[in-house]
Amino acid sequence: MIQFWHACEMFSPQDLPKIDHRDPQAPVFDVEPGARLPWEAGHELRKRPIKPTMAWRHIVYGGIFGLDKVRDLMERTFGRDPESVDGMSPGSSALFALVITDEGRALLGTEVISSCAWAAGRTIHPGPAAADWLSGFDTVCDQAALEMQAAVGAFENDARAAELRDQGYEVGRPLGYGELAGLIKLTGELLGVGTVLSPGGIRITSLQVSRKREFTAEEGTDFLNSFIAKDLQRVSELVRHGRYGAALETYMRTSEPARVDLRRRPEVLFDRVAPDKVPLGRWPQAAEMPLALSQQFAVNSVMAELAPSAGMFAVNGPPGTGKTTMLRDLIAAIVVERAHRLSKLSTPGAAFTGTHRWTSGVYKRVIRAWREDLTGFEIVVASANNGAVQNVTLEIPGKSAIHPPWRDATDYFADIGARVLGQPAWGLGAARLGRKSYRQEFVEKAWYGSTTKNQQGLLDVLKAWELETGDGGTGTWGEAVKAFSLAYQRARALQDERSTVHRYQRELPELARRIAETTSAVSSKEKDLEQAQRLLGSAEATLATAQEEATRWSHRRREHQGLQPSLITALFTLGKATRAWHAEDQELLRHQQAAQAAAGKADESVQGRKGDITRISGELAAARAHLTKQRSQAAEIRRTLDRLAGALGDFAPGDDWWTDDTKRELSAPWIDSAWNTARSELFVEALRLHQAFLRAEATTMRRNLQGAMDVLTGAAPTTTAEDAVRAAWQSLFFVVPVVSTTFSSIDRMFTHLTRESLGWLLIDEAGQATPQAAVGAIWRSRRAVVVGDPLQLEPVFTLPFTAQQALRRHFRVPEERWLPGRTSVQQLADHANTYGTFLPTDDEPVWVGAPLRVHRRCDEPMFGISNKIAYDGLMVFGKSSGQALDWPVSAWIDVASTESDGHWIPEEGRALAWVLNGLVTGYGVDPENIMVIGPFRQVARGVTKIAESYRKIKAGTVHTAQGKEADIVILVLGGDPSKPGAKSWAAQRPNLLNVAVSRAKRRLYVIGNRAEWSRQRYFNVLAANLDVRPYPAE
Repeated sequence: MIQFWHACEMFSPQDLPKIDHRDPQAPVFDVEPGARLPWEAGHELRKRPIKPTMAWRHIVYGGIFGLDKVRDLMERTFGRDPESVDGMSPGSSALFALVITDEGRALLGTEVISSCAWAAGRTIHPGPAAADWLSGFDTVCDQAALEMQAAVGAFENDARAAELRDQGYEVGRPLGYGELAGLIKLTGELLGVGTVLSPGGIRITSLQVSRKREFTAEEGTDFLNSFIAKDLQRVSELVRHGRYGAALETYMRTSEPARVDLRRRPEVLFDRVAPDKVPLGRWPQAAEMPLALSQQFAVNSVMAELAPSAGMFAVNGPPGTGKTTMLRDLIAAIVVERAHRLSKLSTPGAAFTGTHRWTSGVYKRVIRAWREDLTGFEIVVASANNGAVQNVTLEIPGKSAIHPPWRDATDYFADIGARVLGQPAWGLGAARLGRKSYRQEFVEKAWYGSTTKNQQGLLDVLKAWELETGDGGTGTWGEAVKAFSLAYQRARALQDERSTVHRYQRELPELARRIAETTSAVSSKEKDLEQAQRLLGSAEATLATAQEEATRWSHRRREHQGLQPSLITALFTLGKATRAWHAEDQELLRHQQAAQAAAGKADESVQGRKGDITRISGELAAARAHLTKQRSQAAEIRRTLDRLAGALGDFAPGDDWWTDDTKRELSAPWIDSAWNTARSELFVEALRLHQAFLRAEATTMRRNLQGAMDVLTGAAPTTTAEDAVRAAWQSLFFVVPVVSTTFSSIDRMFTHLTRESLGWLLIDEAGQATPQAAVGAIWRSRRAVVVGDPLQLEPVFTLPFTAQQALRRHFRVPEERWLPGRTSVQQLADHANTYGTFLPTDDEPVWVGAPLRVHRRCDEPMFGISNKIAYDGLMVFGKSSGQALDWPVSAWIDVASTESDGHWIPEEGRALAWVLNGLVTGYGVDPENIMVIGPFRQVARGVTKIAESYRKIKAGTVHTAQGKEADIVILVLGGDPSKPGAKSWAAQRPNLLNVAVSRAKRRLYVIGNRAEWSRQRYFNVLAANLDVRPYPAE
């Protein structure tokens, strides 16, 4: 699969920078034949002032070609793409890129060949049927570099080139337009695309660099190709050799795990949100604002399933359901767990084990390695786009992210954090890294500060702490450990109380069942005793009768024995009398013995019945005692529950928790204000403990962090051992718990790190990311938490679907669900998740990860529309009543014009101007609270032009609005009347309309042809839920 994705990325280049002569830092020029080049005298760039310490450097893009030509080639080869809609403009790329110094000399070794152009050439020859169709790119790159260097190399008599070579710099001769045109011809012929792509033209970006680096050929100069292709190739090779971790293995899983539908299994929710499953650390937001049930379930599940080991967990986050809020609580839990381990150290120095070293320029770095149990807490937030990354980075350290009572108490390098963030911050809680300019900016602002502005950086703080005498460091450390431990004990004690209630709530029904069983047993024994007593009475009566009979026969025999004939009588009767008497005596003896035997048997029966009664009486007494004990135990549990659960109020689930789905989802079991306060205070103390550790180990941490700054700026040698770089990164993450980046920067930022080097990867807006985009980040992480929504905007992948299918078949990928154009990071993670639910789609129900269900952004009717068209009623309305507004109610402004300029309907533009004027002028709405969006790019251009009349109105396509919100959203539909298929495209899935509607917090105004659009699926729901307001107003 990864090989297949890598091949797809080979056809997916970066767009060339847009022409912009005026940019003061990085102007971009197109160069015509015969025109001056930016490094040549007479070019406008030469007139611009530049600091003496800086020099210009130029990136040349040679052989520009339209990506539409690649698309045309792919469609001619594989068939037309049925999913090509909205007049997609794929942009342009170039055959090669090359870095030129301000002397006009090529920096040899910076040559980059376009993988897209190469792949296009390979599609022509040898063609897709060849087994080696997309093999050999690296070989061609090496060949191209040699030929290009030969073409632009310095002449033998070039003294300046020789001088630079002696200094270790390899440069070519000064270049003019002719030499660059020659390189275009050379690479076009080498790649075999001179005809099909018609490459031509040169574009140059000029950048300012330090004169110290003027002739240095730096890493990361591939400005043409996919940002992730090289990393995918690396990971693919390692995965083939079994070098991957649990998170990537889960992500690439082909089989379905056992699934638990959380909408049908409330008992699973109840058990997973038990107090002993709730992390003790909590973000310091308002204590009376706990996470909703589904948010707490997600946090608890992540910590329960991933924290002890490794793997992946997927969270489905519909709009307005609190994804960032949930992630902040997860971050707090991770930070507190590391602090707990810190608090167990015998001394601060015990945190470190071995030592690593490297040389950075003239500096020797000494990096102490961390003990293993203090690693694995590194948190990286990653996404496919800068907007999502920036949102999370702002919402973690921003001052407004913390409830006021904790703001003053939470000063975790607040000044430095504010400088990094560019706005008030509670501390250095997160940093936006990623691209090199962001990393460099962080180093300058966070590490070095500013001596001219008297702004301390971390370096200054640590140096000051190193100079402390006495027990300043260790004393502060001891106090911080004590304060943290006390806060931990308080949070734990409250957890134990709630665990008791939870345990009793689980035990009481079981105890009631056992009481019923014991009651039944007592009743049964009582019946047995009554029966035994009846049987004893019957046996005693039988015994009495038998004894009487035995006595009677004994008496008769005694009487008979008194009648025994005398000797004389015997003689006179010749023994006859004696014989008769003896016979009768024997008969009497027989009856006597039989009667005695019967009496003995009857006596045995009586004794047996008496034994039964004794036994049954004992069993009955024991059962009654057990029942009394059980009832006493139940009464004690009820009294305890009345006391503890009564204090918890609605935070202790009642009977309706099990029967009322809405009430259940809005509930926050166990996490009342008292416990929330204790948990948030624990997080604050955890930060103080981290800060105290830095103070106690200032020298070690200064050295480690200096190494981390080397890594961030690219000053660490590429040959540096991974363990050393990892220890430096772990030191940075110790100070800054969260760093963010886009997927495109993962490879360059973490270039030294391999599989499972990072503790936590939090992927935001995962529904917008192509499946291959996250591979490198997941591979480097032990644990991945994937958050997103497949029912909002989907990834944009420009490679034609037919070409994707051809590549899939070539690499023998069995299922279409791995196609970049058909899936996302979120969908693959959802597929592998045990916990989730099913949502209906046109084809078959789709499984999504653990859903966040309580929506707190939109008023009606926006909430109801979104919930109906996309979520099958999954979301629960949880927004509190806001301030009453006198703005017009949400409505559809019906514009039935047939005049159009493509998808732009001018009359809809005039209606937009009318609506904006009414809102801003008539109702005094702040333009900053308005967003205007459209489904098509032509509509977006039109609404943007109109919105320019009002400062601060946000305008663009629906795609650009993902992750944003506004009080008022105006959706201008447009749609070329001559192309009804465009409307069908917009209504193909609920995603586009779902995003558009769910941006609006208070009002939604739709402008468009209601009769036409309401015929489309999903838009009919929109029309049915909005009042119609004709235009022009009647």
